[in-house]
Amino acid sequence: MERGDLTGAILDGRYRVIEPIAEGAMGVVYRAERLKLGRIVAIKVLHDVLPNELSARKRFEIEARAMAKLEHPHCASVLDVGVHLDRPFVVMDFVSGDNLKTVIAHGAQPIARAVDIVRQVLSGLAHAHELGIIHRDIKPANLVLSHKTGLGDHVKILDFGLARLHDTGQNLTTGMTVGTPAYMAPEQIRGHALDHRIDLYACGVLLFELLTGAKPFRSERDDPMEICKLHLTAPVPRLAALRPGVAFGELEGIVATALAKVADDRYASAQAFAAALDALDPLVLGRTSRPTPLPVALAAAMGDVSYPPPVELRTADLMVPDASMVAVAPSAPSPAAAPSAPSPAPSAPSTLQIAKPPRGRRAVVLAGAVVLVGVAAAALWAITTRASPAAAHDAGTAIAPPPSDPAGDVLARVDQMVARGERDAAIDVLARSRRQLPDNGPLAYAAGRLYFAKLYWSDGLRSFRDAIRIDPTYRTDPELIKTVLRGFITTPSYNDELASFLRDDIGAAARSFLEETARDHPSAAIRSRAAGELRRY
Repeated sequence: MERGDLTGAILDGRYRVIEPIAEGAMGVVYRAERLKLGRIVAIKVLHDVLPNELSARKRFEIEARAMAKLEHPHCASVLDVGVHLDRPFVVMDFVSGDNLKTVIAHGAQPIARAVDIVRQVLSGLAHAHELGIIHRDIKPANLVLSHKTGLGDHVKILDFGLARLHDTGQNLTTGMTVGTPAYMAPEQIRGHALDHRIDLYACGVLLFELLTGAKPFRSERDDPMEICKLHLTAPVPRLAALRPGVAFGELEGIVATALAKVADDRYASAQAFAAALDALDPLVLGRTSRPTPLPVALAAAMGDVSYPPPVELRTADLMVPDASMVAVAPSAPSPAAAPSAPSPAPSAPSTLQIAKPPRGRRAVVLAGAVVLVGVAAAALWAITTRASPAAAHDAGTAIAPPPSDPAGDVLARVDQMVARGERDAAIDVLARSRRQLPDNGPLAYAAGRLYFAKLYWSDGLRSFRDAIRIDPTYRTDPELIKTVLRGFITTPSYNDELASFLRDDIGAAARSFLEETARDHPSAAIRSRAAGELRRY
């Protein structure tokens, strides 16, 4: 065995190297086995031919620190680090599946599939960017579609070897352009200061390539310098120019925005990019109806606006996080209790106002009727008031201040924090408020939704159980059931805690949702899981 090839070597007395599987600018990736446990892992070892300089070693250490921070369904993470024969190595999850480069080699992908893949990549990047990590080399070769989770296409972002932490305080690549030319943003090519928007540019290239089967800027001679020049100067090609007859609709503008030459003209964040994809006309995606979109603020809280993939069911938003947290507008005053003076028009709700959702179709219809009656009464009252402007004053009736609503104030504050991306702080606020108001159902419900947005199943279930204890009608709340069901069908393996909650805490109310999932979900594995769970009822 040559010193450069580690096949058969035992690293740190714990890992047996089986075979090389990939090679990059920083090192070689091997498939290996964790001895005693028999677990298959991926090990990246620093190139033996690299000079033993501080910068190369330092960048490798930064990669390990960056990946160790990542904990997201769409990001591969670090399990261990070590040194073998003076060569640092990083032990990572072994991700099996189809390399996206191989997938694209077969040609353009269906629009719905292309959009879903990019949304998942944006989901993982949103998490990385929140931690101050820029990937800097997003490309098909660094993306794997894993199918072992039973969710169809499930993207994993690999190789944060060029990742940069905002807080390192060092520029280890001064005077050196890093990345892959076909996916590099103009400022990356020029060697300017970089931020997270270079990853969004690369996602724009990726989306273009998935939709058309070709890169937007390419050279017949595959000349890197010519490709870089095109990124700097050439206009973004239209998708329809490469696939005439295909109705791309708003996707033309989305791709053009993502590939803007100036970073300020692109999407400001991965969440904003994903929100634009969420707003696509369903006909562009080949659907007849639009799944209920995820509010932008909640998208930031979720960090995953695309997980799991959208599904068309009779309850169309069963598999897609929806806008159920948006509070209904307060109803107008009833005729029997008309106010003494006109009330100011309520302001538009903020992006996300967490509140108890309506209770099914009958409740929505009833609430709508009440609102219509109230609006009519308010209009009649306003007409009579305009006819006699001093009536209220002459009556000598004082206008009582609105009653204080501590829980409502907390939910409004949480909404603002979520909109700013401060989801952990929002959870802390809810936790403190729940200690002060232990019998408030909407606070418990809101906490459960936020915990589930972070994939904290146990904390979320405890909060949902409190909400049901305080207000038993939550047991039949569709949004609560769908939130838990989404977790149940997206965990890599059967989760008994989530299943027990649906079976024991929800009971019969969950049956119809499981039946629809078992019948209509596009993944055979998920249909089987739902059908198996139904047999327990």
